[in-house]
Amino acid sequence: MSEFHANEKNVVAAQPAQSYPRIQPLGFAVIALIGIFILYQLIGGALTVIFFGSSVTQSNVNVMRWSTFAAQLLFLLLPTLFLMRWQNGSIASVLGTRKPKASEILLAVIGVFSLEQFFEGYLVLQDKIPLPTTIQPFVDYVRRVIEETFRLLVHAHSTPELLVVFLIVALTPAVCEEILFRGMIQKNLTLGTTTTKGFVWTGIIFAVYHLDPFLLVPLIALGIYLGFLRVRSGTIVIPMIAHFTNNFVSVVGEHVQAQAASSPAVNFLLGAENVDLSVVVTMMIGSGLIFLLSLYVYLHVTSVEKTGTVV
Repeated sequence: MSEFHANEKNVVAAQPAQSYPRIQPLGFAVIALIGIFILYQLIGGALTVIFFGSSVTQSNVNVMRWSTFAAQLLFLLLPTLFLMRWQNGSIASVLGTRKPKASEILLAVIGVFSLEQFFEGYLVLQDKIPLPTTIQPFVDYVRRVIEETFRLLVHAHSTPELLVVFLIVALTPAVCEEILFRGMIQKNLTLGTTTTKGFVWTGIIFAVYHLDPFLLVPLIALGIYLGFLRVRSGTIVIPMIAHFTNNFVSVVGEHVQAQAASSPAVNFLLGAENVDLSVVVTMMIGSGLIFLLSLYVYLHVTSVEKTGTVV
């Protein structure tokens, strides 16, 4: 009997520990992206249409907000955490555990804010690009639907409603999408390629995932910047805060514009729709310089000697 137990222990000891990643990282990233896209965009979208309708209206906007919130948690966050743990063994090792300094957070906020202002100007210039008359009506219609949907989702009539909008439109995507993209996807793309290719390709995929052709270029830039922040900081917290800042500013901007529509004084302070292009270009130059300056200081603050983070 004792000999049997001794042999059993030897067999158990001889079994190799589970090695991570479990499968080839690039293949895993592709499979995970397709699977979560199907879950979140197709299945989640189909359930929303079945139960609540195909479009956001003033009468169903609250239901649509909470259905979006539930879909982000159930069809995006939970599958990501499960797949991350299965593929890479430890969630903490993928997301990073280093506590960022206040200076890093401030510089990341300044960086993403200035980047957003730069691309606000870019979008004005983009709208000036003439299109063939055969497709212009269709493009205008799609843009109008997207803008109206976003406007309904973020417009609030009271402070409690505005807080709900911040939770659903600003905070939840910042957490869920960062864990998916700057966490699981960037980790596996980096393992399969290089650090730089990992965050660049993640940024491009992040932009395409949003299915908004009008914001494709700004979203690519934002995604790449968030990926850089993840690499440089050694933690998911910094890109989460930057992502939240970007969403927060968008919500506040849309809310202020809604107030301006009924206030000639506010509308005047914000500027007319047909703003002079020289003002737009000046704003872009100023925002671009602020972004580059914040990036330069951020590189200094997060040097290896200061943080121990290897880039």
